[in-house]
Amino acid sequence: MSRKTIYYHDPLHDDFAPTNGRIRPKPIGADFPYEHPSPVWQALAFVVYRLIMTPFLFLYCKLVFGLRIENRKVLRELPGGYFLYGNHTNTLADAFIPTLLAFPRRANIVTAADTVSIPGVRNIVQMLGAVPLADTIDGTRQFLAALHRRIERRQAIMIYPGAHIWPYYNGIRPFPDTAFAYPVREQVPAVGVVVVYRQRKLLRFLPPCITVVVGEPFYPDPSLPPRSARRALHRKVYTFMCDTAARRRSYAHIEYLPAQDTQPAAQ
Repeated sequence: MSRKTIYYHDPLHDDFAPTNGRIRPKPIGADFPYEHPSPVWQALAFVVYRLIMTPFLFLYCKLVFGLRIENRKVLRELPGGYFLYGNHTNTLADAFIPTLLAFPRRANIVTAADTVSIPGVRNIVQMLGAVPLADTIDGTRQFLAALHRRIERRQAIMIYPGAHIWPYYNGIRPFPDTAFAYPVREQVPAVGVVVVYRQRKLLRFLPPCITVVVGEPFYPDPSLPPRSARRALHRKVYTFMCDTAARRRSYAHIEYLPAQDTQPAAQ
């Protein structure tokens, strides 16, 4: 089977997600319900997350992605909440894997506004852990407070700092240090996780299998100013991710090449 090639212009901002441009994001302001105190909502969230989706995701990821997780014991040994940082390369797997990484704790995923903008599913995706970024200053205060409450509950928060999906990309794209302000603010560890792809031995017409490599936790340095501590965490996590991707030689299911000036990037 011939390998698909995608041409890119900007490794920071190009987005090759299948849903790119198809969902109109709704504004996320101070009135967005990051918390649902209703006992009924809480009960439904428990049923959806714990009793339905967690066992389903375990079976789905094993059967469809051939999922393997290496070094997950690191996460089980952490006494409190923590932030996970991963490469964004698979629409479904990236939504499913955090639940399995964090188990038995609850996992949350920092998302863009379009995740909670699909009609009829906002409550479901919130029950599954979506925490959308806000668009306003007041909304950002509510967003940060929501992260704080989840960390207080010893939960995991997954962040894809590259923001945009590059399907099956087998390297680590550069990403800004902005999202590393959260563990500095909360004084909790940041843990890098790297998805690497394995070529199937059989049924090679199917997408490749997935291995997730969990890194050691990196703690913010309280002796540094917040901006310097943020940059230090970013450097440590990014270095781990790049080294892991290079060492494991992730299978290139799709080839990504820089676009020529006369050749538009694939959509």
